[in-house]
Parts: sequence; structure tokens; C-alpha cells
Amino acid sequence: MAGAKRSVDLSSADIQQAWQDVRNDGADTNWILLTYADNGDVVLSGKGTGGLTEMKEQMNSNQVYFGVVRVRAVDDHGSKRAKFVFITYVGAGVPAIRRARVSTHKPEFERLFNGYHIQVYANSEEDLSEDAITSSLHACAGAHKPQAYEFS
Repeated sequence: MAGAKRSVDLSSADIQQAWQDVRNDGADTNWILLTYADNGDVVLSGKGTGGLTEMKEQMNSNQVYFGVVRVRAVDDHGSKRAKFVFITYVGAGVPAIRRARVSTHKPEFERLFNGYHIQVYANSEEDLSEDAITSSLHACAGAHKPQAYEFS
């Protein structure tokens, strides 16, 4: 019986390209979601242009996901700046043994998704509400606080 993987391979071309698309302000792709395949490998679970709402539609409560959604900070002068929200989602139905590998692998996902502005740890869809994420983004904003955030 093989032991649990201690590290993950995040170098696949589809994962790398999807992440670059999210980072590119000129690209429509504004979210990426990774998960574990049945064999324990990390795979691209989804990507899209529909923001946080579309990303959440791809999640189920029996799975672990790591992802990033790009939101736009908007101020009253019309300025829009990209903000990146790194999400670790561990559904309520995930068995304890699979939950345990999250803390072991999370630093590797943090390195992949470098440049994110905030982290959100979620166990349910309610943890990923626009209001909760907006509050976290406002809390880390500097002197130039935006008036709103666009999630799609």
C-alpha cells in the first residue's frame, strides 16, 4: 500500500496556462480551480470567466479545492485594480484522511498562486460570499480604499 504523497506536481501545462490567464488583465479568464484526482494527482478542475459565482458552481462538498478568483477594486475616480483571492475549500463531506493532506500541500499552492492579496479558508458556500470576501479585502486595503469590488 502506497503512502500519501508528500508533495504535489503543479507543473502541468494546463494548470500553468490557466493561472497565467487569471493573472493577465487582458484575458477574460478570472478564476482557476484545482483539485485532487482519484489517484492523488492535482488536476485543473475548472477555469472560467464568470467570477466567484461560476467558480462556486463547480464545487461540491465532498471535495478539496485550491483556487484563485480575480476581482476588481473600483474607486470613485473610476480606477479599477485587480485583486486576487486565494481560496482553500475543504467541503464538509471530505473524509479526515483527505483533510489532513491539505495542510501538507497548501504551501505549494501558495507558491504557485504567488501575488494573491488575501486567503480564504472555506468549508461551505456561505464562507465564500461576496460580503465576506469584500470585508477581508477592505481590511487589508491601504490608504487608497476602493468603494466597491466587482466579482465577475
